[in-house]
Amino acid sequence: MTAPGGVLVPWKETCPMKQRMDFVLERRSGPMSMAALCRAFGVSRQTGYKWLARFYERKRFDDLADRSSRPHSHPATTDARVQARIVKARRQHPSWGPRKLRTWLKKWHPRLALPSPSTIGAILKRHGLVMPRRRARPHAPPRTQPFARCDAPNDVWCVDFKGDFLVGDGTRCWPLTIMDAYSRFLLCCRGFRRPDGKSVKRAFLDTFRRYGLPRAIRSDNGKPFCAVNAPAGLSQLAAWWVELGIKLERIDPGKPQQNGRHERMHRTLKYDAASPPARNLVAQQRAFDRFRRSYNLDRPHEAIGMVAPRERYRPSPRRLPRRVPSFDYALADRCFVRPDGKVRWGHRLVFLSQSLAGRVVGIEALDARYSEVRFGPVVLGVLDRDRPGVELIRRKEEMRGKKVSAM
Repeated sequence: MTAPGGVLVPWKETCPMKQRMDFVLERRSGPMSMAALCRAFGVSRQTGYKWLARFYERKRFDDLADRSSRPHSHPATTDARVQARIVKARRQHPSWGPRKLRTWLKKWHPRLALPSPSTIGAILKRHGLVMPRRRARPHAPPRTQPFARCDAPNDVWCVDFKGDFLVGDGTRCWPLTIMDAYSRFLLCCRGFRRPDGKSVKRAFLDTFRRYGLPRAIRSDNGKPFCAVNAPAGLSQLAAWWVELGIKLERIDPGKPQQNGRHERMHRTLKYDAASPPARNLVAQQRAFDRFRRSYNLDRPHEAIGMVAPRERYRPSPRRLPRRVPSFDYALADRCFVRPDGKVRWGHRLVFLSQSLAGRVVGIEALDARYSEVRFGPVVLGVLDRDRPGVELIRRKEEMRGKKVSAM
């Protein structure tokens, strides 16, 4: 475009491609110097020479179009073999995130030049191996008080039944899980047709024989761990634990977050071993066994410093005794609990619980009116001589305002 007086000015209303073509044509046919031409088009001489060089390379106007600014090489790009190894590891462990995968690969493939966890996450996303996250649901703050004294392996074991589900042949499966709270070591993962006390006791017998006894067992208030209508909630299973010198810890009703580490493990168990369920209970148990080995030996756990639980766990020095020890009631009367759950107190029979049938309790007089009933270290309640019917009193407020420190 030529203005009056023969001076060229840039035609800024056109598209960049049209201006570049005009620039090249003007340079090839016009008498203007390169500096003047660049000033007329409003570009630097460096830009002007760049467009001329692109045109004269093949003498095609198409070469004046914008080119990709993507670099020709990426020095920091993850090697294709490393990417393939990351993808393979993810397919072997589909529930593991980038940090766990990196820790595991670093342990078993120390010579690999592994990228950062964020880069591993990007690689997984490019290969379609990242599932969209669910929106986090609001929940109550975690309660840490029950685990405040969990400072070593076998201080506290957590036990629970994961939610039941149907396997392929229509049989219902109830997975029982036992985990060491300190190391997150999964001690037992066994599927049952029904959650009855005898099956659970057999599972605990095998676990005690292999790993020893814990100091405490933490459970919810469901069967067979607790009997809500029995004194102190003692079920037959819980009474056996007390006889072995194990302290009972129970979460508050409706507060699963108090056993949050165990609930979190159940989510991983469901994803890795029960989605989808196996064809029958035998195959499902094989899936549980594979999960337990991987969870204990391979899977890095973020809460314990990105190491596998096996590196933090050791068996308990307290071994399962051949015979269940009896309690020493030094200052109390030893009373045998009859098959119907009753004990003889003086000339009368008092019902305690059928869960204690065949066991011995201690009844100690607190004063002329009240007597305390114990099963080892567990206080079952108080007997009141002046109360009609002579039944076991389980709560302080039922004692008509009388304070008894043992309660």
